[in-house]
Amino acid sequence: MPALSDIYLIINILALMGPLLLSFDKKVAFYKSWIRFVPAFFTMGAVYLPWDIIFTYMMYWGFNPDYLVGLTIFYLPIEEWMFFFIIPYCFLFIYECVIAYFPSTLKKTYLPAYFFIGVAISQAYYGGIYSTTNFYVVCIALVVVYKFLNQAFWWSYLITLFPFLIFNGILTGSFTPDPIVWYNSEVFSNVRIFTIPAEDFVYLLGMMLLCFRGWNMRLYPSDYEKE
Repeated sequence: MPALSDIYLIINILALMGPLLLSFDKKVAFYKSWIRFVPAFFTMGAVYLPWDIIFTYMMYWGFNPDYLVGLTIFYLPIEEWMFFFIIPYCFLFIYECVIAYFPSTLKKTYLPAYFFIGVAISQAYYGGIYSTTNFYVVCIALVVVYKFLNQAFWWSYLITLFPFLIFNGILTGSFTPDPIVWYNSEVFSNVRIFTIPAEDFVYLLGMMLLCFRGWNMRLYPSDYEKE
């Protein structure tokens, strides 16, 4: 299907376009913080990139070549590498917008963390290795980030879910004859929200938690409270 061969690339570009252009908005001025994105990306990537490579190699999930441009690095298509850059960028842009327009959201809150731990436990109980790995990673990420969690983080995660539903919906086959990303049914709970594995929402949370810690790498909790 040559007409569909670059769909993953196209949706990556579309996902990045809005936040990238709006990064120069005077109130948020996200472009001034681009250097902070480096530790954010590597903090997340140190965990999630090896995980993605290993699971792809083990065929726990994979990518439909009909929708890819064909360039692969360490078993991952170039579009997947772009995904790991674009999603954190979009999330952190949203986070900075939230605190710029609603500074009161810097107040700390931990309650949603307990909800997601409960969800992750349930998924691990009913699912496979993807579900279980998700549980351990998100728990570790919550421990690492716990003292930094605030209302703005949770609002940003919630806002990110809207484009995520579209983006990941396309990847998992909501709008294409076959999924761009396929999952081995033995590695997760087989619970889906539309076409998206329920575990992907916890996976997204773990990514954002580690990005968030890397974004605030220069800070200790006491410094964070002052800001």
